[in-house]
Amino acid sequence: MGLKIKILALMVGVGFFFFILRSIRGNSMRPSYAVLWTGISLFLVSVSVLEPFYHWIASSVIGIVDARHVIYIVLIGFLLVYVFYLTQKISRMGDQIQVLLSQLAIVEDEVRRKT
Repeated sequence: MGLKIKILALMVGVGFFFFILRSIRGNSMRPSYAVLWTGISLFLVSVSVLEPFYHWIASSVIGIVDARHVIYIVLIGFLLVYVFYLTQKISRMGDQIQVLLSQLAIVEDEVRRKT
């Protein structure tokens, strides 16, 4: 990997990391999302610092000739985890909406009976 790409990955990773910390301090990001994005930013930082390690993993352990593919696989894995987490949240919110609608219908029925 070229020096310019390493520097860019390092700057983007550090920038993400500080942006996430700022969002956590400002209470604009939930901690569960912050953990995921912190992991992604640390991975971006590690790409530039630990490139020989990733190359070794790609060639020796996994059997991939080009280490860049491992980076893509890991980033896609992070995104899949994020999509799975969001799917769980949406399902949970859908259930909560159903309960809320049921409770609202009961309250509306009680209000109509009293008037």
